[in-house]
Amino acid sequence: MKISYIICCLFLANAIHFSCGLKTDNTQSNNSQQNNDSDKKATQAVLMTQATPFSIDEKNKISGDYIDQQRVIVPKDLAPQNKWIMFEGPVLENDIIAYRYYADSRHRFDIFGKLVPDLVMDTVSWNYHDIMDWGSDILKVGNSLGLGSPAIYYKDSLYTLSNCVEKTIQVLENGDNKSSIRTTFKGLMIDDNTFDLIQDWSISADKPWSEIHLRILGGKLPAGMYFATGIAKHLSDIKRKEDNTYSYLMNWGTQSFHNEDMGMAIIAGRDFMPEQIENNLSHTFVFKNASQEVKYRFLAVWEKDLNRVKDEESFEDLVMRSQ
Repeated sequence: MKISYIICCLFLANAIHFSCGLKTDNTQSNNSQQNNDSDKKATQAVLMTQATPFSIDEKNKISGDYIDQQRVIVPKDLAPQNKWIMFEGPVLENDIIAYRYYADSRHRFDIFGKLVPDLVMDTVSWNYHDIMDWGSDILKVGNSLGLGSPAIYYKDSLYTLSNCVEKTIQVLENGDNKSSIRTTFKGLMIDDNTFDLIQDWSISADKPWSEIHLRILGGKLPAGMYFATGIAKHLSDIKRKEDNTYSYLMNWGTQSFHNEDMGMAIIAGRDFMPEQIENNLSHTFVFKNASQEVKYRFLAVWEKDLNRVKDEESFEDLVMRSQ
């Protein structure tokens, strides 16, 4: 009886070990797959120009391949709708969305809606206004503040960061989980005032938003000036809400470049005292308590993109979770 009991226990132990061995192998395989997925790069900064110097007479000419750049001093005569710099300016992309701004004097932010999780913006052609397999440009910016474009509010007027002595774009970080770009404005001119300003812009993996940090070098904004930003007024209605910490502007509706549903939002800390003002082209936030620096986030979703947001209620929930 004792020998039979031992044999039975050994048999059961081997059976359990065999069963656990199969489970362990599957777990290792799954863990390996998860590690491969987690190791996959999920953000990128794209700053590409042609190899030849910019020429206003050949602004629409593509003379060769685009080259990755880490730092670009923007040509003083860089024209809108030029093809010297890819996408007309730098791009930050993650696995669910991409944003860009125009490197020329417009300095407005735009949105690329994505249909795929892969990082694709370093391979996309100039047909980005069409809806392609990867996605599309989804915002008509015009003379508005697009989405989240930085501005200065002074004497009841909005000034974008347009007129300066020198503008430099630099890739600070091009990482797996976060990428960032710094833009330095030397001799930025607003009305009769001149000062230096830095714009740090970043994006993180798996987040629908990107963040802007503006700061004045060596001082404060001139008296009577305030940092500002906004959302293109494609829809007349805008919703403003706040809690103890954050304030946000948001809207949802048919406002994409292709006349599809899209949501846009600005989120800022209440300590910056964001105040909504009237403007013909943009729903605008003016930061009344930010004489030296300000931080804010902007985000967008498109009815076709990977956020899977299909209505205003779901978008507002996403905005609240993006604080």
